[in-house]
Amino acid sequence: MAEASRQPKDKNYNLIEVLHQSSENVESLKSYIQDANQEGDQELVEFFNSVLESNLRASQQAKEMLVPRLQSGMQTGRE
Repeated sequence: MAEASRQPKDKNYNLIEVLHQSSENVESLKSYIQDANQEGDQELVEFFNSVLESNLRASQQAKEMLVPRLQSGMQTGRE
């Protein structure tokens, strides 16, 4: 049922959504890392750092992929 309420399929929208979610995850993970540090749980710190790095890479890659796609769409719209 949740699928019916989703936005229409649009590759740029989906890419923007991945960028948004990755960015939100980064902010949450920073807080989780701080909490784990305060508790002295190095295993969790390392795990959260690994997940943080993955989200940072995903966010950066999404930005890099999005820019030319949006520029291409703007050029197509001008013709």
